[in-house]
Amino acid sequence: MRRIEPAYPDLLPVTHVVRPGYLHSDRVELDPIRMAIVWNDAPRRILPVNSAVPRDPVRAIIFARVALKRADILEKLLERGSSVLLVLDEPQVTPGDLGFGRNQEDLRLTPLLPVLPKYLGNGVGSMKAWKGYSWGAMLGLFPLPNAGDAIERRVKRLSRAGASFVAAAPLLLTPKDRHRILDTFQNSKNEDRMENALFHADVSRGLHALERRAGIAIRRAGMKAFIDGPSLDGRNASALTTAARLRLWARRLDQSHEESSWGWRLRRAASAVEHLQNDPETLASENNLRVIPGFDPWVVEFTEALWNDGEPLAAAWSKWAGVDSNTCA
Repeated sequence: MRRIEPAYPDLLPVTHVVRPGYLHSDRVELDPIRMAIVWNDAPRRILPVNSAVPRDPVRAIIFARVALKRADILEKLLERGSSVLLVLDEPQVTPGDLGFGRNQEDLRLTPLLPVLPKYLGNGVGSMKAWKGYSWGAMLGLFPLPNAGDAIERRVKRLSRAGASFVAAAPLLLTPKDRHRILDTFQNSKNEDRMENALFHADVSRGLHALERRAGIAIRRAGMKAFIDGPSLDGRNASALTTAARLRLWARRLDQSHEESSWGWRLRRAASAVEHLQNDPETLASENNLRVIPGFDPWVVEFTEALWNDGEPLAAAWSKWAGVDSNTCA
């Protein structure tokens, strides 16, 4: 295993990956760690002969193709109290293939379905095999033609399939990636529109708008907009969920306010609360939330609004999403 720093640490709460990460596939895939495209002719990666597993619990990510070949590593991670995010890069893999039962029960494992934009073609697929598990998806965003409508359809389909959460993040396309995508539309009726989207449009503005649209669709579907993984040994599950929500809103505040954002205050608080062994809502009920480092009066108020709705969360949602709402993600 090796330590990693995801491209979007606010959205992907993992610290370690089981080497070598993804393995070669005949399909175009999404790597949620780098939020990058993995082409079907990418260099082949070699599976290590062995891999050490940290003795202390960690937040690990493992790709399904690796898990099928390294069941011993997956078993050790779970035995030592780690939480595992399982990237379903193998469409046909089932819990039984990995030695698990049909229902999740107390298993510290969260299946994650990586979903690319429709023009790159991996789709949603069937998740019937994982019906007894709390699973979700990571949507790769890019302002390709009709991307907004496509994202809303994907979110609705994921909701119908039983997803409990959907995280959405911009794809980090290299110039080579963009040229390669455009080549597939050469001499087609969409070539000019695709070229404009890939090379001439304001990509950063388009990604910002698309992330907002995805967030609104996720909320309307009644799903979480953050990855809500199982707890680690020695940490409270509610504390980890609260930390994930704080980091999501830290990102949204940065998008809304830029240099004047107070997102850093939420990240500081998230780093402290995620190590708690007690439920932070219990601390709040006893008026003791302020004893946690970083929980100044504004952070306390914001965190309590995450649990109970109201201000200042409602105002933050209204500014970020551009809509009036009394409830938030």
